[in-house]
Amino acid sequence: MTRQEQFKDSIEATLRAIARERDLDISFVSGVVPGGRMAAGQSLRLPLPSHNLDADNIALVRGSADAAAFYRHYHTPSAHQRGEALLDAMEYLRCEALGAKLMPGAGTNMAEVLTQKCKALRYDRDGADIPLADRLHLAGYYAMTGMSAPEFVTHNAPDVQWDRLQETLHDQTAFASLARKILQDLGMIDASDDAEQDDNFDSGSAADHESGTDEGDAEPQESSEEEHSENGDSDSDGAPMAGTDDVPYDDGTAEDIRGEDGFGDSLPTSNPNSPHGLYQIYTAQFDEIVAAENLADPVELTRLRGILDTQLSGTRALVARLANRLQRKIMAKQQRHWQFDLEEGKLDASRMARIVANPTLPLTFKQEIQNDDRDTVVSLLIDNSGSMRGRPIARAAMSADVIAQVLERCNVRVEILGFTTRAWKGGQAREHWIAQGRPDNPGRLNDIRHIIYKSADAPMRRSRRNLGLMLKEGILKENIDGEALAWAYNRLARRAAPSVEDHRGARI
Repeated sequence: MTRQEQFKDSIEATLRAIARERDLDISFVSGVVPGGRMAAGQSLRLPLPSHNLDADNIALVRGSADAAAFYRHYHTPSAHQRGEALLDAMEYLRCEALGAKLMPGAGTNMAEVLTQKCKALRYDRDGADIPLADRLHLAGYYAMTGMSAPEFVTHNAPDVQWDRLQETLHDQTAFASLARKILQDLGMIDASDDAEQDDNFDSGSAADHESGTDEGDAEPQESSEEEHSENGDSDSDGAPMAGTDDVPYDDGTAEDIRGEDGFGDSLPTSNPNSPHGLYQIYTAQFDEIVAAENLADPVELTRLRGILDTQLSGTRALVARLANRLQRKIMAKQQRHWQFDLEEGKLDASRMARIVANPTLPLTFKQEIQNDDRDTVVSLLIDNSGSMRGRPIARAAMSADVIAQVLERCNVRVEILGFTTRAWKGGQAREHWIAQGRPDNPGRLNDIRHIIYKSADAPMRRSRRNLGLMLKEGILKENIDGEALAWAYNRLARRAAPSVEDHRGARI
């Protein structure tokens, strides 16, 4: 058994012992941003230990496992009402603070995870925009454990009465009630939103497993049951991804290329062909079509692509083998015929007898006509919703990579697209609907995000790095399947490539 396997076994045993869950399913995955939110589902995913087990990696895995174990040990799902991202973050803080007081060594591990998280998300830089949920979590952890906080944490710490909260750490209900009152007094949450709380937090419903996302704001846990059933996606595999939650979208970081693709004109706000003709889009103002390279900086894309390449190692021979098989099938389906009586081309020997009999007749030529079945476009549309988190999205990215390489070797154009939403629980569209007085039957209230990983005209060598974006924490949110299919179809319909109907007389 290798050192890495021994380390993983010890982590699993320790986590199960602290959490008091003997049958807990634990897996280790790569590409996890430090400081993830761990929901009390049926399975748990932790950062993958490195082969050399360096000190930083060991601290990351240990701290992540400790945080997950204490959350499962101290958190009672039935006593927690989800609905406010800040209150969800405070509940994670309560469990971690209790664990740090009980086991100081584990507290040090979790502090190291917070340090790595701040470095990964660049919170430690001057002028960094730290989400409020992360500011609360960072400041509260150092305040309640008595550890020395970094200067940037102290500088960004909210003015919360941590001493009062400290007294209620062992009472989840009292802690939540006091935390809500303090945050309301500080104007961080609205008292009028109390009636909108979702009672499904960690109750085993599909929405629960959306909890592990990116960059510190527990937005995924805000998705209401109604919106998941109508517009969003549920995680059917019950495996939350260890990560942090999504920072608010910055309109300056992602280029909206809606005009180029005609997205705004291609999707109507009402579809009469849907059941009863009642499908409505409340507003498409906040929808976007964005190139993958605009959703992450080049350094991060390179890192994520490296993770994908590690999983793709050994597939080069497979790509070559599949390409050869596909090439043979394509060639077998090609149809050839000749055009006769032309003024140029190859000399038509079958007509030579006429010329011998009558020299005044002009020479005739023929030309071979070959149907090029490769002159087409294949579109790969990938679900980028929360249910794909972890191994499913990694497999989708690997499959897209192999398929694109195979088709490109056969001179078949291929585009790779993804669909998700910009935010959880509707985003700006829902906020706009609330500001307008909540009109009845609003329809779709999600901010759609359609991602172009590779356009049909771009070679794979220039777009391969973009596929790593699928492994980025915080990209996978909700999904609107029908509109994504319409978008992908309209992209193909606008292309000038001849369809199968042009060659065979019947579209397939």
